[in-house]
Amino acid sequence: MNNDDHLVQQFIDGNQAAFSMLVMRYKHEIYRFIFSRVQDVERAAELTQDVFVKLFQSAERYIPSGKFKSWLLRIAHNLCIDEYRKMRIRRVFSLDREPSLVSQLKDDTQSSAYRAEHNELQKVLKEGLQKLPLIYREALMLCQYQGLRYHEIAAIQKCPVGTVKSRIHTAMKQLKQFLKEKEMI
Repeated sequence: MNNDDHLVQQFIDGNQAAFSMLVMRYKHEIYRFIFSRVQDVERAAELTQDVFVKLFQSAERYIPSGKFKSWLLRIAHNLCIDEYRKMRIRRVFSLDREPSLVSQLKDDTQSSAYRAEHNELQKVLKEGLQKLPLIYREALMLCQYQGLRYHEIAAIQKCPVGTVKSRIHTAMKQLKQFLKEKEMI
């Protein structure tokens, strides 16, 4: 049993400190995950709190399998879908505050010309990501930004692993084509 599974079991057994440890461990990551979808600071904070309320209410249904993070992200994902349906908004995901795929390349010592080019590429990349169908964008973001493995993404999206691989492949292919059309690559 991994540490998260152990903490969940301790919480189920009545240890409130174990619940607090889980909240402290995952609250920032869950918040970022939700914020990238709802694009509203206050609503993201509320939904993050809702994730942990659901955890509090349903911890006994968790099956220890070493996939607690995926289970928690699935709760967050479902709350985002509920929010999307409730608000009937088209743009659930935004990368305004998420790191871009190229942000990891940034170095403070780079020239201003390189930074300007980098910023333009980042802007075009965000635009390309926004044009992706929602299901492809989500799979790619879970892989790139959350660092999840295909089987974890499959659990969150409730689809086969092969479908996740296909979605990520298609998303990357469409992004590459978009960047070519914008003459960025």
